[in-house]
Amino acid sequence: MRVFSNAITLIELFKDYRSMDSDDKNSFYQSKCDYYQNYVSISLYAGVLFSITFLYSDYLLNGSFLPTLLPRLSILAALLLFILITHFTKKRSITVFMDFFLAHCIVFATIWSIYHLDNKIHASEGFIIMNLVFLTVGFVAKPKETVISSLIFIFEIIISHSFNHYSNVDIILALQVPSALAVITSHFLLMLFYLDHYRVRQKLELAMVTDPLTQVYNRHLLERIVTKNALKDVHGPIAIAMLDIDYFKQVNDEYGHYTGDLTLLYIGQKLSKGTHEDDYVIRYGGEEFIIILKDCDVNNACARMEQFRQEIENATDTPVSITVSIGVSRYNGDFSKSIQNVDHALYKAKNSGRNMVVVV
Repeated sequence: MRVFSNAITLIELFKDYRSMDSDDKNSFYQSKCDYYQNYVSISLYAGVLFSITFLYSDYLLNGSFLPTLLPRLSILAALLLFILITHFTKKRSITVFMDFFLAHCIVFATIWSIYHLDNKIHASEGFIIMNLVFLTVGFVAKPKETVISSLIFIFEIIISHSFNHYSNVDIILALQVPSALAVITSHFLLMLFYLDHYRVRQKLELAMVTDPLTQVYNRHLLERIVTKNALKDVHGPIAIAMLDIDYFKQVNDEYGHYTGDLTLLYIGQKLSKGTHEDDYVIRYGGEEFIIILKDCDVNNACARMEQFRQEIENATDTPVSITVSIGVSRYNGDFSKSIQNVDHALYKAKNSGRNMVVVV
């Protein structure tokens, strides 16, 4: 039955969630926030405007809207602050805090307005409606943030009872507790279902930057790691190597393209295993590979590439006997210039007899 398949899916997603490390969780929640924040912002704008329209119901209860005019309009100040802060930051923690801040400001404005109402019997309906606002805000929040917000909301009701003196406070709390549990449960399920979307998106993004033949990165990766002609997240020295399979055209001509593909796959896998986790191996052209070596100076990069060259020359498990030429250069902060330098080094290696490493 469908209910059982959905339950199994949720269990698997929960296991996946529990297995995530802190970095993965932070990335996941940032993605969730980026995905839903526009919806949450628009919903909060609408919530603020609709809360002001309760002036009409205040008029029906009081015979005048003047006593609650200032409390109802006070939410506009909070809205202005929300717009200013969220305009200048995209950091998840600040964005989510401001979402909850505006939602609770609607609560404060409502409690303030209730204080000026002669008949407070309808406060319970107003508090129930507020759960819709918190349900919306939770789209960008972590489950624990929703739990904290729900507890704060209950405390706000309890504290406000000390001066608003709700005649039906027991009913208000009896309704609020299950409503809060429903909101928390809804957000937990939403988080798990978004995790499924997040994993699919990760696979698609990885497929976009992965060469299908060699399973190393393709040139599209450079669009992500290079901004304004500079590598992102640069810490320590970086070296760049460019590798070319010697006489690769002859391999295709003599042994066929299938063997040529196996050779490319072999080189790609060999490079992946021979580099560090933070390094980038990129298939740059037909038989050319770029290796970006992080936290690695030119001398170390040259030694590593020389070792790799020797391993390929002496390997007995290659599809055909091959050698490689490699150029190495230091990354100097200008990515285009660094690529030109390493390409020049590779050109010198190929024109000096091939099967060698040249540093520029």
